[in-house]
Amino acid sequence: MRGRFTIYEHPELKEPLLILGFRGWADAGRISSGCVGYLVRKLGARRFGEMAPDDFYILQNSRPLGWIEEGIIRRIEWSPTEIFYYKNTAGGNDLILLLADEPNFKPNEYAEEIVDLAIFYKARRIYLIGGVIAPETSSMEEPQVEAVVGDSRLKNELKEYGVGYVTYGNSRQLAPVGIHSLLVLACQRKGIEAISLWGHAPPFANIYLKSIHAVLEKLVKMLKIDLDLDDIERTSRDFDRIMEEAARQQELGEGRKQPEYFY
Repeated sequence: MRGRFTIYEHPELKEPLLILGFRGWADAGRISSGCVGYLVRKLGARRFGEMAPDDFYILQNSRPLGWIEEGIIRRIEWSPTEIFYYKNTAGGNDLILLLADEPNFKPNEYAEEIVDLAIFYKARRIYLIGGVIAPETSSMEEPQVEAVVGDSRLKNELKEYGVGYVTYGNSRQLAPVGIHSLLVLACQRKGIEAISLWGHAPPFANIYLKSIHAVLEKLVKMLKIDLDLDDIERTSRDFDRIMEEAARQQELGEGRKQPEYFY
């Protein structure tokens, strides 16, 4: 055990970087869960622990999955917070990847559990991935990637990767935030570097591969890992062609122009 985490294996990790993805409110276009899920699969990351969902989730939002056979309950499983590790054989930092639903209850306590895990494994930095709906997003343009950081000195580093910065809310009118912002603040208090990367998705896009690819492209460079992203880039181009053709057909059928972000 490590706090609320159940650890099945204790890997020896070299100055690991922690990458977090969350399903839920801040997962527009599945950018958050899609990026981390892709890395887990593509890198062959090994699952080594989980945190049970007790106390953190509303049943109606995060229902358990079950198997009932001829009236007998065979198995019930909750969706846990899962952690995976990847040993970087190229000599760079190892990785810890976390994939979970955004918590409904006690978000500060949940954030502290993750920061405690990062401290235990001596993680040098935490990267959080988020997705936000942006109505002006166009399939004809390169997707924007923006960041929130826990230390202003990190902004100079991000300039090298062409990452912009999030402006959201103001001093007169605060805007709602989620687990990403709470985690950045928790890292700030414990002296851990934190970068929250955000991709944009158009409304109605259940999955937006173009932004998933754009975020991954910048993240892979920051992580300094050798990873071929050609597969997701090709799939993204194919997806865009299909959506553009569907939009053209709808425009012809209805006799009026549809927004570029209509899917």
